Amino acid sequence: MGWLGGLIGGLVIGGFAATAFVVHRVQSLSEIDFETVPPPVPFEVIEKVRGAETNYYSNQSQARRLVELMQDVMAFLQPPLVYQMNFSVGPFRLKGHTLEQTIPWAHDEGYLIISEAPLSDFHWLYVYLAEQPGLSSWGAAVHLEFLRQKHPQLRNIGWTDIAANPALVAKIYSGYLGAGGDWATWEADLVPGKVAVARLGGGPGK
Repeated sequence: MGWLGGLIGGLVIGGFAATAFVVHRVQSLSEIDFETVPPPVPFEVIEKVRGAETNYYSNQSQARRLVELMQDVMAFLQPPLVYQMNFSVGPFRLKGHTLEQTIPWAHDEGYLIISEAPLSDFHWLYVYLAEQPGLSSWGAAVHLEFLRQKHPQLRNIGWTDIAANPALVAKIYSGYLGAGGDWATWEADLVPGKVAVARLGGGPGK
């Protein structure tokens, strides 16, 4: 009975630990009262970005796909840590640190309304929300609108015209991918980067 008692005791302790974890997560989430307002990014643009990210990662090695899967699992279990480690999560593979500027901007622009909680709390919370279908799309749309407003020429082009022009979609997607770390070059023209064009399945770009 010794080993059986130990097994039962372990299961009981594990059950209490799991319950405590769930209670803590519920309390943490309930402390942030928020509302999201979608920016005017066309559905087809959001879906092109989602499709490009999905296709890219589906063609990676099994080891890489496993790493991405584990990051998604961690986003549920420990979102603050995933945010700190800057892992990519959700169907749009957004990184927490990518939204460090975007989330305050979204708050200022009225796309994010938070009551009774510091805005900084939402940074790690979005890592968790990135796994939720509707909210993951909101995060991608907000970031795409942020990038459009950031670009000197794109900000003067409406989303209807952008959606109708694959090169302009690819240009914004270049920024979504990080602009190769060269934001000055990205902001200088409307020519999309090669990586963005390739992921979207288009022609050559610089």
